[in-house]
Amino acid sequence: MQKRWTWLMLIMIALVAFWGCSDDDDGPVTPAKSSFQVMAEAGTAYINDNTSCPGIIQAATLQANLASYTVIDVRAEADYLAGHIPGAYHSTLATLLADVTAKAIPTDKPFVIACYSGQSAGHAKIALELLGYESFSLGWGMSSWSAATRGPWDNATINAAQADRNLLTNPETTNNADDLVVNALPVLVEPSGSVVAARVAAMLAGGFKGITYQTVSANPDQYFILNYHGLNDYLGTGSAGVPGHIPGSFQFTPYQSLGWGQMLENLPTDMPIVVYCWTGQHSSQIAAYLNMLGYEAYSLSYGANKLYYDSLTANKWTAGAYNDFDLEIGSTPTPVFAAIAEAGAAYINDSQQSPGAISAAALQPMLDSYTVIDIRAEIDYDAGHIPGAVHSTLATLLTDLTDGTIPTGNPYVLVCYSGQSAGHANIAMELLGYETYTLKYGMSAWNSATRGPWDNATINATVAARNQLTNPETANNNGDLDVHAFPELTGSAGTAVATAVADMLAGGFKGISYETISASLDDYFVISYKSVADYEGTGTQGAPGHIPGAYQFTPYASLAWDQMLAHVPTDMPVVVYCWTGTGSSPVAAYLNMLGYEAYSLTYGSNKLFYETLVNSKRWTAAEYNDFPLEVTPVP
Repeated sequence: MQKRWTWLMLIMIALVAFWGCSDDDDGPVTPAKSSFQVMAEAGTAYINDNTSCPGIIQAATLQANLASYTVIDVRAEADYLAGHIPGAYHSTLATLLADVTAKAIPTDKPFVIACYSGQSAGHAKIALELLGYESFSLGWGMSSWSAATRGPWDNATINAAQADRNLLTNPETTNNADDLVVNALPVLVEPSGSVVAARVAAMLAGGFKGITYQTVSANPDQYFILNYHGLNDYLGTGSAGVPGHIPGSFQFTPYQSLGWGQMLENLPTDMPIVVYCWTGQHSSQIAAYLNMLGYEAYSLSYGANKLYYDSLTANKWTAGAYNDFDLEIGSTPTPVFAAIAEAGAAYINDSQQSPGAISAAALQPMLDSYTVIDIRAEIDYDAGHIPGAVHSTLATLLTDLTDGTIPTGNPYVLVCYSGQSAGHANIAMELLGYETYTLKYGMSAWNSATRGPWDNATINATVAARNQLTNPETANNNGDLDVHAFPELTGSAGTAVATAVADMLAGGFKGISYETISASLDDYFVISYKSVADYEGTGTQGAPGHIPGAYQFTPYASLAWDQMLAHVPTDMPVVVYCWTGTGSSPVAAYLNMLGYEAYSLTYGSNKLFYETLVNSKRWTAAEYNDFPLEVTPVP
């Protein structure tokens, strides 16, 4: 970003004056500038420049040139997450400097600051300008961007009722300039060389300084009210329809009254100052500047638009500012999160690849065309495995792939006990560029000697064991979904996927039973990874409904970062279930790679309501095989 260096030059001049030395022949020494003067001169260079201040950009202009700006949204996080300008970063006045200096927010483009109405953004705007960053304030704030963010300009706060938008019914038109007195200037204690940065930080830490006319009008004599209009508008003779000014207020002409050597000496230090303009967007920056100078200053909320809206002929909110531009839900992902999400979604949202199950019957006659990787415990692998299978584990898989333990040249088939933990290995290898498949139902489908766990009490021996959920819910709970920020993943985007894959595999299989979660369902965010019809119990697969409180995420269309990931919480465990656990396993692995705490519900709907399922979605005797096993010789 091209920085503005005016204030830095002023500081350097001050430092030269402060540290300069002379002898008797050098003439009189120029007194060092006070910290107040340095701060005032830095602020003057900005607030008296009408090309930079208030520096408002309208929504239509921004939307047409979004790629040219970095948008910073300073609204409350809940409102930001509910819908913001695509690509906008969330920050607050309190964290803005840290977010910018730590590069959490990129600095290679001019900034646009967005708030609710364009007012609090003014504090951030002047702060960034005085630190050398080119920035703009979004005109009317998010009220102008979308119908979903249209308040507060289009609601009772400002514009709904005559009584509310014309608070000042008897404005004063007399000129109060003769009542201005000269006051001592504030004394700033910060060193002159660092005063600008220090006072900017202090102003932001203090938060937005806004005040309503209702508050001021209750005790107007307790405030020094500064009318930041031209003289004609102050006197009610201008062309903008202003009938006058707040009784007792003083007129300070924009761009020529509040700089160093101008009218700062007419401001009091022993009472609050209230600045008002047309909308509050400009006065916000002036109030922020005055607070940096040591005054107690406030911006009058909504300015003249709140005082006498109906009489205004210019400088007012109108329906012409309405837009319905796109909103992005959730937070803007970090580059690392985005890299993992895009790679993972390319796999899990591809129905031809995910979960990539191959049946035992299809694999057996084609064994020479695949490399089988068996990730069961070594003792079970030794007792009997698919002929030619190589043993590995989730923890050693990457090493075995790179050191030659697992041969290359063929597509891979991942084998486990039931087809579930193999899903973690499958997505890991796919994201690293390998072509892989998962053996459907695992070794339970290969041979009678390896038939468990699908054919034993764990899942399929008794009605009691295979129908854990006897009273499923059918009401759709998606209307209760909240929006959450994405996990703040850091590091290198270039190595993000490889690192996330390695970390996920090192963490082992993340499976959880229905017996565990049913003891306290409210402690889990449960995702039914099925179609709406199957979730609601109206589908053709026999599912009578879903786990009570579960939310519906459509397979292959819901878990990219710009789909429904924004609805996945980071403050509680996530449980994903499908029909058998084969599909939910790679999804849970993917979510763990993204920084969530996620688990795959073991055996899925086959464990919840086995008896109601149609054969295509449940384990049946048709999956039994007695294909040859290879036994590891005893050394």
